[in-house]
Amino acid sequence: MQRLIAPLAVLALVLPALAACTSAAPAAAPTAAPAAPKPTQPAVAAASPGVAASPAAGASPAAAASPAVKPAASPAPSPAPAAAPPTPAVALPTGPSSASQLGFNADGTPNLNGITIHLGNSAGDATVGDTVVYLASETLKQWGANVDFQLGNGNTTEQAVVSGQLDATAGPMTTCVDAGLNIFGNNQVHVDYLLVSPTYTSVQQLKGKTVGIAQTTAPDAYLLDGALQQAGMTKNDINIVVTGANGASVNQVLLGKLDATFVHADALLKLNTNGRTFNVIANSAQVQPWNADSYMCATPGWLKSNPATAEAIDLAWLHAAKTFDSNKDEWVKSAVQFTKGATNEQDAAAAYDALKQAEPWPDDGSGMEADTLQKNFDNAKQQGEIKGLGDRTIDQWSNPEIWNAAVQVFKSHPSAY
Repeated sequence: MQRLIAPLAVLALVLPALAACTSAAPAAAPTAAPAAPKPTQPAVAAASPGVAASPAAGASPAAAASPAVKPAASPAPSPAPAAAPPTPAVALPTGPSSASQLGFNADGTPNLNGITIHLGNSAGDATVGDTVVYLASETLKQWGANVDFQLGNGNTTEQAVVSGQLDATAGPMTTCVDAGLNIFGNNQVHVDYLLVSPTYTSVQQLKGKTVGIAQTTAPDAYLLDGALQQAGMTKNDINIVVTGANGASVNQVLLGKLDATFVHADALLKLNTNGRTFNVIANSAQVQPWNADSYMCATPGWLKSNPATAEAIDLAWLHAAKTFDSNKDEWVKSAVQFTKGATNEQDAAAAYDALKQAEPWPDDGSGMEADTLQKNFDNAKQQGEIKGLGDRTIDQWSNPEIWNAAVQVFKSHPSAY
């Protein structure tokens, strides 16, 4: 999470935690497979610049149509649509992985014995908001990989990927593509903004009220447009105060100068103190579901030579996202480990509750659709943030086929993740 962090020295080495996600099965000893069958949707070499993105491989079959209902004298309720059948399991090659072919254990988890991964996170110091990417690195270790996980400020991890010191990093789209890197997976699918109010419970109730935003070009300004549009309102229906910073928005709403404001999810912890409870009346995932915080990225050359390793990173991220979405205790434990005790279990649990309302890490495979990627790119370009090497067409800076292969494995082998 790029905005839940404080600055830290460049590429501070994060020591591995003692425990990892318990829901992932430990990697079994590799089994030889000289003639192992290939999966029906194998991990393929990443597309070189100019190659169009492949269609999503992880999509579930369409739901069966509801049966026809004969006309009756009194209208009868329509039967509920049949549930979509589960995604068929793909055949997985057994044995240890290689750079170009991901191998699997009998339980469906990747066999990463002998694989070394140098992974970065462009997020400053270790805070609870980056627990998911940390948990992904720990999951890769549990699957047998030797993982070097490093943190960095600004674009330092992206530049480390360019220089070959790191294989891949999590980072904002702009710093990734501007460095000439390609996006191959999710990191934080939604920005973590919440529209909160101490008094009101809906956007419609804000008509004639005072609402704060940090800057006219900040994400919360665009999120406010979306929230008002969904409520059938415009900016003319409210009084807008530009506070200058998200921290100032928090302080002003606490002082009663604002009726509502957008804040980062972690600010909800500060607001809900001294017996006060702020209402969350909109979140960024609902207002602008396409608006992403960050992605996984690597050089085009590394992705072409190491598609299996990139797919393993995506699988580990999907498992970490599933942990956040369904296993609060495990995520909280990992957050405490990641911050080396700087955050205790009680505070990590409170942070989880706040982050949960922002829905930043969905585990349904969404976030890497072509239109979603393009919207994020176009928005960044409109703000003047796409520069130099970043100004490329989508097929030149994205490798969604790696993500799609990981999603199909993840969905067809749910018990393994």
